[in-house]
Amino acid sequence: MADTSTNAADKQNEADKHSPGFFRKWFPLLWIGGLTSICAWYWFSDVDPGVANSIAHGAVILSAIGVSIWCALFSRIGSGLTSGIRWLLALLPVALVGSYYLQILPIETIINGDVGVVGWRWRTDAPDKKLDVPNIDAATTLDWQTTPNDYARFLGEGYWAEIRGVELETDWKSRPPRELWRKKIGAGWSAFAIVGNYAVTQEQRDENELVTCYEVQTGKIVWTHADQVRWDPGGAGAMGYAGPRATPTVDDGKVFTQGATGILNCLDARTGEVIWSHDTLAKHDAGNVMWGKACSPLIVDDMVVVSVGGKDNQSIVAYDVETGGQVWASGTYRSSYASPIVTEIAGVRQVVSVDEGFATARRADDGEPLWEYPWDSDSDTAAASSQPVPVSGDRLFLSKGYGHGSLLLQISSEDGKAWQVEPAWRGGLKPVMKTKMGNVVIRDGYVYGIDEVNLQCIELDTGKKQWKKRRRPKFGHGQIMLIGDTILVLSEVGEVILFEASPEKYRELASMRVFDDSQITWNNPAFSSPYLLVRNAEEVACYELPLVEEPTSVEVAQRK
Repeated sequence: MADTSTNAADKQNEADKHSPGFFRKWFPLLWIGGLTSICAWYWFSDVDPGVANSIAHGAVILSAIGVSIWCALFSRIGSGLTSGIRWLLALLPVALVGSYYLQILPIETIINGDVGVVGWRWRTDAPDKKLDVPNIDAATTLDWQTTPNDYARFLGEGYWAEIRGVELETDWKSRPPRELWRKKIGAGWSAFAIVGNYAVTQEQRDENELVTCYEVQTGKIVWTHADQVRWDPGGAGAMGYAGPRATPTVDDGKVFTQGATGILNCLDARTGEVIWSHDTLAKHDAGNVMWGKACSPLIVDDMVVVSVGGKDNQSIVAYDVETGGQVWASGTYRSSYASPIVTEIAGVRQVVSVDEGFATARRADDGEPLWEYPWDSDSDTAAASSQPVPVSGDRLFLSKGYGHGSLLLQISSEDGKAWQVEPAWRGGLKPVMKTKMGNVVIRDGYVYGIDEVNLQCIELDTGKKQWKKRRRPKFGHGQIMLIGDTILVLSEVGEVILFEASPEKYRELASMRVFDDSQITWNNPAFSSPYLLVRNAEEVACYELPLVEEPTSVEVAQRK
């Protein structure tokens, strides 16, 4: 009788002679070494963190594929099993990794603005799904009064977030900011628009996209409007998370909002009741962008202008503020994530927008196209999010992340028809001011902003770098605001940081933590002196910031 164990061993030895022993023995070690090298490159090089993390994610996917190939063809795993079962076991790494990245598993990955993993949670534990729509007395009617301190739209009253006529106290150890209230809030990346004692934002609570009005000094919700839609991108867009993105605009007793699915609402600011509403994507044959509509409404005279991204000259659309009737529509480009602005260039009042692939301008009163300039972007990958910024001398500052950088355009026209658009300067081999998810502020001829994850100051006229600041904890993809002689940053990891607005060097004046660093904070702060409203996709808080008090006549006399 033949020795079956000896025959099996002989067959395995014969198979070993014909199998690539190198891969069988060394592939796992090479795989671990490769991943270690990628991690070392990320930590010790100056490469764009988003690029480095994307490469790391790609390495994980390729490694899973490699392990599956190794298990199927070169390893002895499952050697006693049938071919079909062995292949199923071999493909398990690819299946698990694929399910994770395709969002099939019931696990939600918490990813920051550089696609770096900062945490995990079960999808059923998403904070907004635990919040109900507030039950508000429908008879509530607010006495909506404007004040000189109002912050009534995205980035306030100018082309960048700036508060004038206010000087902050910078010694926060002796005079710290005072937290007035804090509460849970629905998901989303909208900021607040503040008029008087009321602040309006957008938020997602389970299957309802809300416009919500809060009392600034108490945090009490006084009215809400709900649309039964939920924007929750999947697949590659999942890192954007659920909820609305755009900030409301308040004007003449009306609240204008654009939700993540393109619903444009005009609401009565006193009650939250609908005056008129449009589903702009359906109305103008437009598709949504990967991370949802993020452009805030713009008031131009008696029109509200929004970026829709529709086909056949329906990219930018103007509606009558009273009736919601269409006034004009113009352009053919898809939307980006930046909001349109209105300005005067070469004597012509115009609406300027950053669309997908181009910066464009249209005459404000009728939407007639004026000029355009190529500005590389893809709203499904390398998104453009930063506002176009008009500056003196008929110039326009543009900035963008993903390694793109910034430039200054010089725009001219002799008759309002023949337009010339040329770069006054453009970053070369080392681009400056690569604003991925935020905007800039400008003071005394210098531009301040977050270049990838580090703070930077450049000269406006030349693009020359003045300084760049790396910090721990990181600024991340936070937001920036100019208040008097100081600049306030709300960082991606939930810190408020105050520094001097100086091109000489970075000098930090104060800081405080407002949110846990396990949360992601991409929302812009809003300030109506002395109240600072900060929020992210989980919490909202109101702080009373200490102000520099005007000296009395006695104090002035004593100083003399």
